Amino acid sequence: MIADEPRPPTAIGSPAAELLDAGAFRRAIVTFIERELPVWRDRPTRPQHTDEPNLNQTLCVHLNSASRRQHFDSVQFLQEPLQSSSRRGDIGVMPLGSIVVAGRNYEDFEQLLPIECKRLPTPPDKRRSDLEYVHGLPGHRTGAIERFKHGLHGPDNPCALVIAYVQAGSFGHWYTVINERLESLAKAAGNQDLWAPAEFLSFTGFVNAGGLERLASSHRRLQPPARTASVEVIHLWLRMN
Repeated sequence: MIADEPRPPTAIGSPAAELLDAGAFRRAIVTFIERELPVWRDRPTRPQHTDEPNLNQTLCVHLNSASRRQHFDSVQFLQEPLQSSSRRGDIGVMPLGSIVVAGRNYEDFEQLLPIECKRLPTPPDKRRSDLEYVHGLPGHRTGAIERFKHGLHGPDNPCALVIAYVQAGSFGHWYTVINERLESLAKAAGNQDLWAPAEFLSFTGFVNAGGLERLASSHRRLQPPARTASVEVIHLWLRMN
């Protein structure tokens, strides 16, 4: 909407901006997170916790502070937002006030981008899958990719983000291990209606020299509870060790 009186031009990070392309807006959010992940990791004052809840909390605090300083002030980063079935995600990117994306008005109660965070490797625990990045134990939907596929997290969102805190092992190791697990799920009896061989992660590049890698994958979803037929997932792997 154009005001009657002159005003300074608005940037993509402003609540007043008329954002005509939803894909461009999501890319701007992901680019901001990419840039800030190594900065957050390398902050000398960051508490050196290794568990996921503390990592997620300090990351949220950092992203919110950085977004205000850099005038990327159309969004906020909320820790553990409610998803479907009273489940909680790890981080949700929410509007900071009302914004317009692709002609649609989004209020600050809506989730623009759901984010799951996982440690690699998964900490040893008999109650957890050995590769929770992909899936949990039978009957427990605790896997990052699994939750998006089943529509338990981000059921309305066609795009999602997974952040991996790589605490041991190389990027190449985890690329192989995760794709092998996805392949075995696709081949397992009874899984063909949900898991497919085409759902492998693909490498899209090193983001910078700060130990950050970007990958992508596309997954079909279980409808309902998901309200989109598929979900496009961006994966950001940050070397923590």
